[in-house]
Amino acid sequence: MKPIDYRNESWERVQARLVLDRARVHSALITSGPCTTRHLAAKMGWDILNVRPRVTELVQIGFAALVDRASSGYEGVYRALPFAEAKRNFEEKRRAALEANQLNLL
Repeated sequence: MKPIDYRNESWERVQARLVLDRARVHSALITSGPCTTRHLAAKMGWDILNVRPRVTELVQIGFAALVDRASSGYEGVYRALPFAEAKRNFEEKRRAALEANQLNLL
């Protein structure tokens, strides 16, 4: 999300996006711990083409983070952010976006 997205968004609306396959992937990523999307897909028994986009979406809405590059250099290692951490990160980014907006109005 961009700063303007944080400024105009609420935590409840962000959290409401964690549904269906996103919620399943988030839960599996919490259970698995940091891993690649390929590893996560194998653990879930899903096709990687169903898992990888969900992980990308989780990163975009703040419920997962890239923590490392796999040894191959082509795959990322991702970890799920628990709700409390995701909310804290969201609130920090929202506060910064609001402050930046205030500075621009001066």
